[in-house]
Amino acid sequence: MKNNEVNKTNNVIKGLCTFVMYFILSYMSTPLLKIFHISIDDMSLIAKQIYLISYNILIAAIFLFAYKNDIKNSWNDFKKNYKSYFNGNIKYWLFALAIMYASNFVIAMIKYKLTGNISTAENEQLIRETLGRAPVYTFIAAAFCAPIIEEMTFRMSLRKVFSNDILFIIISSFIFGGLHVFTENMGVVDLLYLIPYCAPGVAFAVILVKTKNIFNTISLHLLHNTILMTLQLILLSRGLLWKILLLSFL
Repeated sequence: MKNNEVNKTNNVIKGLCTFVMYFILSYMSTPLLKIFHISIDDMSLIAKQIYLISYNILIAAIFLFAYKNDIKNSWNDFKKNYKSYFNGNIKYWLFALAIMYASNFVIAMIKYKLTGNISTAENEQLIRETLGRAPVYTFIAAAFCAPIIEEMTFRMSLRKVFSNDILFIIISSFIFGGLHVFTENMGVVDLLYLIPYCAPGVAFAVILVKTKNIFNTISLHLLHNTILMTLQLILLSRGLLWKILLLSFL
C-alpha cells in the first residue's frame, strides 16, 4: 500500500516538473543564445530556422528521455497493435475535426456579424505569417516537433498528475486549448475559439485514457498537423490563402 502511494506521489511530482519544464524550455531559446553573445535578430533566416528546428528537436528529446521507460513500453505495444489502435481511435479525431470546422464556421459568422470582417484566432494568424516567412521551419516545427512536445506535455505529464479520467480530460484539454487562444489582444468573442482548440485536446485525452499509450495521440496529432500544414502550404503557394478560410489549429 505504501509503495503504491509513493509511486503515485513520484508520478505527480514528475508530471508537474516536466509540465513546468515545457514552459521554461519554450522561453529559453533566445536567452540561451545570449550566453554565447549571439543575437537571434542578427542571424540569417536560414541560420535562424536551423537553430530553432534544432532547439525544438532538443526539447522533444529531453521529454522522451525523461519518460524513457514509459516510451519504450508504449512503443513496443504500439508497434504490435498500431492497426487496431488506429482503427479504434480515428473516430475520435474525425469527430474533433468536425467540431473544429463547424465551430470555426459559426465563430467566423459571429465575428462577421459584429465587425464586418472574417478573421481567425490570433494564434492561427501568427502561424500563417510565420509560414509565409519561414515555411521550412514552420512545417517541421508544427508537423513533427509540436505533436511530440505537446503530447508529452499536455497528455503524458498531466496524466501523471491527474489519475481521475474525467478530471484529466477536462483540465488537459482546457490548458491545451487555452494556451493556443489566450493572448494580450484577444477580445471576448475570441474566447469562443476555446471550442475548436479544445476539441482535439479532448479527443487526444480520451484516446490516452482508453489506450494508455502516448504514441496513439502522438501519431494522430502528427497526422492532424501534417495534413493541415500541407493544405496551408498548397494554398500559400497558389496565392489563395487570403481568399480561403482554412480553419486549422495546431
